[in-house]
Amino acid sequence: MESFGLPHTEVGTLLVDGTAVDFTYLVQGGDRIDIRPIEPPWQVRIASLLRPRPLAELRFLVDANVAKLGRLLRMAGFDTASYPNWSDARLAACAAGEQRLLLSKDRGLLMRKEVEFGRYVRATMPAEQLREIINLLGIAEEMDPLSRCLECNSPLQRVAKEEINHLLEPLTRTYYEEFSRCPACHKIYWPGSHVDKMRVLLADLLPEREVRRR
Repeated sequence: MESFGLPHTEVGTLLVDGTAVDFTYLVQGGDRIDIRPIEPPWQVRIASLLRPRPLAELRFLVDANVAKLGRLLRMAGFDTASYPNWSDARLAACAAGEQRLLLSKDRGLLMRKEVEFGRYVRATMPAEQLREIINLLGIAEEMDPLSRCLECNSPLQRVAKEEINHLLEPLTRTYYEEFSRCPACHKIYWPGSHVDKMRVLLADLLPEREVRRR
């Protein structure tokens, strides 16, 4: 399959003369082989014939080609690691070692044998990429918008205004009362205009739920 450019990560089912097989099957002369794609919703936390070791939890890893998608996934509340300067070998090892779903536009990276769960991202624009992944996995209801640091991926923690008052710009101190802080990089978040723009994007994916303020 990979000799004609199809990463194994894109295969949902392999049939030989109508019988499902795994990747270890040795092709015989006269075999009729059907290669079928992954169908949504992709249940990555449930064992399958091709992927008998499911992900314990849904966590992502993005490469430099889809770095903006990584930021949007964090915005939606998903654990998403991003190492734009890492080599393909290191990214593949990370995906395997940390049991992360690797997202990329690099077919060569996704063909590495260490990568069990990966996805070649079809869409070009980051917002459409986010929609693609949310729909592929059927995880719209699992989103926890604006709950993670956009920079370092750590879960945000509520913080009293009094604790950070000395760090705020005058206008921010005057007009906002609710704040969150990243425990790792200490970045401070509040429900300003940038949050309103994020809320509009996420609301399009989650029309039935209110995107709470952070």
